[in-house]
Amino acid sequence: MHTGQLKSDKNMKHLNPYRFYELAAKLHGLFSNTYQNRVADMFGPLTEAQTSLDSLIKGDPIPLETSKAAATRLLNKISSVFNRYFIDQASKQIKNPSGEDRIDSHELALIQGLVDKFEHALAAELNHAPTYVARKRGIYSTYDLIENAHETFPPSLLEIISETAQNEFDAAGRTLAFGMGTATVVHLLRAIEVVLKQYYELHSGTTVAKTERTYAIYLKKLATLSEDDNASMRPDKRLLQMLAQIKEHYRNPLTAPESSFTVDQATSLFGLGTAAITLMSEQILAKQKPKSGKEAKASKEASSVSEDEEDDSYSFGVAQTG
Repeated sequence: MHTGQLKSDKNMKHLNPYRFYELAAKLHGLFSNTYQNRVADMFGPLTEAQTSLDSLIKGDPIPLETSKAAATRLLNKISSVFNRYFIDQASKQIKNPSGEDRIDSHELALIQGLVDKFEHALAAELNHAPTYVARKRGIYSTYDLIENAHETFPPSLLEIISETAQNEFDAAGRTLAFGMGTATVVHLLRAIEVVLKQYYELHSGTTVAKTERTYAIYLKKLATLSEDDNASMRPDKRLLQMLAQIKEHYRNPLTAPESSFTVDQATSLFGLGTAAITLMSEQILAKQKPKSGKEAKASKEASSVSEDEEDDSYSFGVAQTG
């Protein structure tokens, strides 16, 4: 699977396992001796069972496959019993039964039988469902890595970091959470390079030509600018050393087809990459002239478009090493 598939995967969502417990409680609540089958007491249990089961059939918390037919038959039977005792057939309005009327025990037995069949079908399906546990990576929580890795940056810097870079950083968080070390490194390097391009253009005062959009060229020219006593804004030499280390230890090795990175190595780069992006963004923010809200938005959108164009050409081929 290409790592780009995790970049903005809308099919990936947080699963709340408690919903299954809740559904079971609602279904088995239909047979509680507390109600003794009194019609007046069964309105709530029948309504809640229908609501929970309907949500599951519609895909919440997960879409059903092999057990969906059994779930649908169960819902239809519960709905049929509810309509018989609580819906006036003439007016189609809800009626309020009173007294000691009981729901036919045969009807509840049929529901119980359908619950048993549904539970067996659901158990078989969940046994093969693609659900996994992703453990904590270093100090990073699994939930935050998967859901909102970009929020590791303060809001003020998120105004500087383009959407493209944020998407790459989020993809790095997701791949790290699921133990894909090499994919994490690729996405982190893409995020760093997107911000590095912006950092370079700020100091050089020029837009980078498409043929010069490489990590090595950025660093080489920034190093030259850092030695220029006549430059109005000289790049931070300590930051350039950090970026050079990232290139040497992570980016350059990826040019070899057999190269790979462990989760521990990717976790280390995650922290280092976060620091590098933070420092570049802080310096960009400090050196940029104040802009109006519309100007800042237009600038950020223009940056995102430019970076999207270079996504397809981004490669770790030999031509970009050094």
